[in-house]
Amino acid sequence: MVGLGLVAATVATIAYVRTREREADRLARAAGLARELRELADGDPVRLAAVEEYEVTLYQRLFYSSIVTPRLRGAAWALLAAVLSAVGAVASRGDGVVLGAVHIGAVVLAVLFGIAAIVYGVLALIHVATTPRVSFSESYDDAPTGDDDGTETASSVSAPEAVSETAAASKNPEASKNDG
Repeated sequence: MVGLGLVAATVATIAYVRTREREADRLARAAGLARELRELADGDPVRLAAVEEYEVTLYQRLFYSSIVTPRLRGAAWALLAAVLSAVGAVASRGDGVVLGAVHIGAVVLAVLFGIAAIVYGVLALIHVATTPRVSFSESYDDAPTGDDDGTETASSVSAPEAVSETAAASKNPEASKNDG
């Protein structure tokens, strides 16, 4: 019964790691598709906006896949190795110098792989917690609504424009005399 559990754990770990690798390949192909779509958009603002929205979600997933997934795969492999080493430690109990050395080696490996699994798991959690979440909802809140009649108010002039206007006035004494 234990052998069947070990086989199941091994197959599940290999399937998990393979699924994550296929996901990374699929995301890389989607990034190539995004580049092609951008070229096909050919300056059309509606198409470019759709491509940019697609790229944002794609690159968020790619960033997660490139940062967090390798740690999770490492944790899965280390956990499998710890379980197999622990089973080897339990199976190698007995009398004799060789069995004693194998038992001690298996226990040491189980502990080291267990620590590695914990470290990779903690690193994955840290990266999940600290990975910046890109949100463009704030930029959509400030978008013009089209209700403007084209007049500028004092607050709508940006700081570089105001600085360039005052710099131009200070360089041109005629303009400053006419203003005053």
